Amino acid sequence: MKNYLFLFSLLSSLLFSQNNFSLKIEAPEFEKDSLFMGPPTSTGNIRNIYNYDIVTTKNVIFNKENSYVKVKITPENTITGKIKYPQPIEVSYYDPKINGGYMTKPFFLEKGNMKININKQNNISLILETETPSNKEYLTLKNQLENFDSKLKPFQNNNPIDIEVKQKFLQSYIRKNPNSIVAFWEIVSDFSKFQFHKSYIASLALFSSEVKKNFSYIEFKKIITIENSTGVNGNFPDVMFDKNSMISKSDFSEYNLTLIDYWSTTCKPCIEDLPKLVELHKKFKEKGVNFISVTDENKKENMEKATEILNKNNVAWKNYFDTKKEFPKKLNASGYPLQILVDRNGKIVARKLGELDQIEDEIKKYVE
Repeated sequence: MKNYLFLFSLLSSLLFSQNNFSLKIEAPEFEKDSLFMGPPTSTGNIRNIYNYDIVTTKNVIFNKENSYVKVKITPENTITGKIKYPQPIEVSYYDPKINGGYMTKPFFLEKGNMKININKQNNISLILETETPSNKEYLTLKNQLENFDSKLKPFQNNNPIDIEVKQKFLQSYIRKNPNSIVAFWEIVSDFSKFQFHKSYIASLALFSSEVKKNFSYIEFKKIITIENSTGVNGNFPDVMFDKNSMISKSDFSEYNLTLIDYWSTTCKPCIEDLPKLVELHKKFKEKGVNFISVTDENKKENMEKATEILNKNNVAWKNYFDTKKEFPKKLNASGYPLQILVDRNGKIVARKLGELDQIEDEIKKYVE
């Protein structure tokens, strides 16, 4: 009996350790300062699809909600934790002189022992000193994608054809490598930087059942499904803020167009652009264009601040407070200012992140 218990204990220990990782960080130029590690810069609620655990120590603080780690740099730095499959992360540094930060290129965190070196070359640079399967594949794949990536600009409007051409190459790659978690994260990266494209759906369908079991795949598929149904030509969903307040199809039927502005009091561009939004309302309200604001605030003091800002700018349209965070759930809204144009049938005509000039052009095209 004791032998069986010992064998069971040994097998449990081996299975338990299969997901462990250890990351040694050498960063002498940042000693006594702090570095941050987490998902690459992104939009679209991508942080929510990450799934790893970090052991918290005196010098390592893990914020699980945002999947980032703060490391106080000492002569010896080792981060340990658990990770079921490779996930890309980047290292960043906050520089108080510029009130901003610098970040490295992404690398894949995965099971086993790894070592990286961080230095101040080009403000901050990362050298991966341990060759791992995912990082080796990532380097090879990015070299193959260089011509496609050179035509795409992060967080800007891109030609949809350029996105589709890259995805066709990735689809061919996935057919040959259906277990490639690196290819999966490349699609995530494209969505995050270049916004939604229907070709992502076709790319995701090609992965093996093993990849499709991963938490990150399942959660990303949910995001893509929402984007597909609430993007341009999709239908605006019913959004309930409380028992007395909601946006539904009936709100659109009396107007040629409705512009929904999603904003927050923490968003400086939102507040700066509000006078322009007021001018747009004055310009188009006689042509049957209605405006609705949705404020991403649920604390009393922030709601009062939002009301003050709206009143100061003489906002004459309805504002809802998204106290239950329903708007991002229903529309995958993850940044502001976000403007969504909806026709009288509840169909989404345009969806733009902080680009009032383009929204005005879309309104003109529709009403004129």
